[in-house]
Amino acid sequence: MTGARRDRNINVPTRSKKSEKAPSTSTDWSRPAEGRAPVVQPRKKQAPKAAPVRDKQRSNPSSPRRNHNRQRGGSPRGNRQQQKSPLMDEQWARVIDHDQVNNVVIAITESKMILCRLQPKRNAGPLLTTARVYIGTDASKRTDIENVLGMTNLGRVANHVAADLPLVVQIFIEENQHHFIQSFFNVAGNLSLKQHAFELLAGIGNKKAIQMVEARGSSGFESLAALNESCNIDAAELLAKRFITELEDRNIQPRLIELLLPVKA
Repeated sequence: MTGARRDRNINVPTRSKKSEKAPSTSTDWSRPAEGRAPVVQPRKKQAPKAAPVRDKQRSNPSSPRRNHNRQRGGSPRGNRQQQKSPLMDEQWARVIDHDQVNNVVIAITESKMILCRLQPKRNAGPLLTTARVYIGTDASKRTDIENVLGMTNLGRVANHVAADLPLVVQIFIEENQHHFIQSFFNVAGNLSLKQHAFELLAGIGNKKAIQMVEARGSSGFESLAALNESCNIDAAELLAKRFITELEDRNIQPRLIELLLPVKA
């Protein structure tokens, strides 16, 4: 074996590879998880909803109520009776103002003291303040008024109409003085332990009311003139002012308009 061949077969020791370092084991603990894991609540089973109960009369086409409405040709809402106007019961009214340009009369009824608007007839001529006109349902008696237009109030009338109203009411009281003497001034008594009915009139206090009761005595007053002379007042004017106050305030109590009207013949 030649030297060259021998050199080839010689095992030359090689340098051993450095052993790799073993992974170091860490002794540090991992940080625990914070908080609680969310707990999933089981869903509650909802009870099935009950079906709405329909009105038997609506669901049943053969119900007597539905058939009755069909026969009359309308719904229950359409068959409601219309509310009756208070003016339908009135017979007479007193003229406050006659607007000849618009042919409209502002008047106040005698039975309930209701302000109203009237349409006079074309040939009636001008109607004077305090004139008495018929507004009832009997067409043969309507010599001055053609139609009743409707109700109104003090807030809708002109200033001169509101200014003339107390005088119209006062004249109405004076013309029916016997009724108001017998129904109020001769029978008025105490409303409470501290108030007399005379104190409902403007300007009458407790002391003045006692004087009026003493002047009335047991026989009573014969007329407004005797009452005015004995008590030094204008009774018709004071009662008219009370009526106007009640027209302005519908909540005031007691209401002499309802207690003393209508005038009894």
